[in-house]
Amino acid sequence: MKISNQNYTSETFSHIYIEKDALYYPLTNKITSKLNKSKIVYIDNYNEIFSRKNQNPFLQKLSPSLILAVNKGDFIYKGSTLCHNFEQQNFYYTNFVVNCLLDCDYCYLKGMNFSSNILFFVNLSDYFHELSRLLNVIKERPERGQGKLYLSISYDSDILLFEGIYPFLKEWIEFAEANPQITIEIRTKTSNYKKFLNYSPLENLIITWSISPKEVIAKYEKNTPSLERRLMAISQLLEKGWKVNLALDPILYIGENWRDTYKEFLNLLSVNINLKKINAITLGVFRIPVEYLKRFKKFFKSPISFFPYDTVNGVSSYPEELKSKMIEFVSSELEKIYDKRNIYIV
Repeated sequence: MKISNQNYTSETFSHIYIEKDALYYPLTNKITSKLNKSKIVYIDNYNEIFSRKNQNPFLQKLSPSLILAVNKGDFIYKGSTLCHNFEQQNFYYTNFVVNCLLDCDYCYLKGMNFSSNILFFVNLSDYFHELSRLLNVIKERPERGQGKLYLSISYDSDILLFEGIYPFLKEWIEFAEANPQITIEIRTKTSNYKKFLNYSPLENLIITWSISPKEVIAKYEKNTPSLERRLMAISQLLEKGWKVNLALDPILYIGENWRDTYKEFLNLLSVNINLKKINAITLGVFRIPVEYLKRFKKFFKSPISFFPYDTVNGVSSYPEELKSKMIEFVSSELEKIYDKRNIYIV
């Protein structure tokens, strides 16, 4: 697998599996025209490849295939309680891209999906139709969140990696511009910011960068850009007036010197970006549904998989005493350099 400058290259996918129903969508032709070195295999249903049992997601991660399909199920989901909802009553997410080319040891996708292959749903227009319907429902009941909706579109993949072959950004920006009652969040670890420079900043479109200390990136965030490159991308979009959030999440226990590591990390942030321009910062320690963690342990041998976590209500995380210490330390240090009113903790 090749990733050049944290973006897609034409040699990334050796095979493309295409649902027969997906052949009728213009996006399919756009995508395959840029992948002329890939072998195409036609299938009846994407679950034949994506959801079959007895796959080895660890080996697939080394050389994933691409699947083009039509989503015939749900398009919009209620946001999980494990995610930051920014105190929004109508908090949702969607996933027109599933799985990621990045290889972070702690990523819940490794436990959620049977496959590491990349899945594109090409019927993007259906997502906008469903969103419009949902917005109308919320408008009719303004007592629920003042008629507004908060939508993350990139929980199940780092979608900015794929903008070069799946041109989604223009359509989402246009939808946000036409529907000011929706706030759209794009989460990323990439340094891909230049496409945003083709558009004017929107009040209701937020780019959230996941950032970690250098030590965490080097050890646990394989195939991701360096902290310096992420901070450079953040600075560029802040300068152009875009709304940017920072996600210091997950905070990881990386040994007895974790306090020094995170203190140095926060100092680096304060030196390299204008924190006064940051819209919000989210904090959270590593947490994962226990069933996902079991699959982690089966296929991925990272130390993160085998920490002695506590499990409460089906969610595994650090023991409460350690978790409280970590959150308290990072939040108190962060409050020295950033407005605590815009810090969100989960």
